[in-house]
Amino acid sequence: MIYARASLIVAVLLVGFGSVNMAGAAGPWSYLRQLPAADSGVKIALPSALSIDHSSNRYYVVDAAQGQLVSFDAEGKFLAAFNAGGELKAPLSLARTSSGILWVVNRGSNELLYINPRQQQVQRYQPSYPDGKGMTPAKVAVDDKDRLFVLDQRRGAILQLDDRLQVVQTYSGEKDFSGFVDFKLKGRELYALDGLGRKVYQFSDSGTLLKVVALAGLQFPVALEVDSAGQFYLLDRHAGTVEVFGPEGDKRFNFLGKGKRHGQLWYAKDLLFDWEQRLCIVDEGNARVDVLTR
Repeated sequence: MIYARASLIVAVLLVGFGSVNMAGAAGPWSYLRQLPAADSGVKIALPSALSIDHSSNRYYVVDAAQGQLVSFDAEGKFLAAFNAGGELKAPLSLARTSSGILWVVNRGSNELLYINPRQQQVQRYQPSYPDGKGMTPAKVAVDDKDRLFVLDQRRGAILQLDDRLQVVQTYSGEKDFSGFVDFKLKGRELYALDGLGRKVYQFSDSGTLLKVVALAGLQFPVALEVDSAGQFYLLDRHAGTVEVFGPEGDKRFNFLGKGKRHGQLWYAKDLLFDWEQRLCIVDEGNARVDVLTR
């Protein structure tokens, strides 16, 4: 399926808070910028996810309400927006391969979209388990080998898929497992968040469970990031805070707070480090992405 303006890449939305007032006080983070900028004329209705191109230093945001992908450069300047020829129906998540292929979770049709900008093509897939039962994709990611990983909201499992979209590896939890709500790929390891269980699972490249870390003091964690020191960053959607824990689950500090002013979050949804390890927060309720720097 051909779509217009195929050369326009997807983007991300980074928003910040003018003068940051860090709740919890102990965080080393400060405001850098907000995307889109308040005076840019660019509007994002409902940011659902963020993706970052580390090779070209670009941000990508998925706008679920308007069914579009929006891109920004390294300085936060708006680049482009597109809707893949009208194929995007409530998109939830985006991943970009090293060759420029885009994988999009299309919630409106419960599909994965394979978008090839160079060939101006969109292909639609409905992946399933070996037993034929379908999935409900909620998040998609690719690792440094361009292997595809999908979070299935129906079972709460993370699945590695091959080139034919067949399941080759399943990442799941223990007996009291509540279901994963987010995951991050870090080198040869996968970190997954059991939101209701308040636990972080760490898996090896081969799918072996290496560690389970329990986290205390969280209301409703929905997103996870892991920094270079192995610290866990948890986005608490109800509290409006980012909670930081050590590798063994010891509480380090928290920052931000719930609200609609700058320096606050209103039902935020995702966390992601960019190429300079700046922390990007997808703030769904405030229709922005906040970018923080150390």
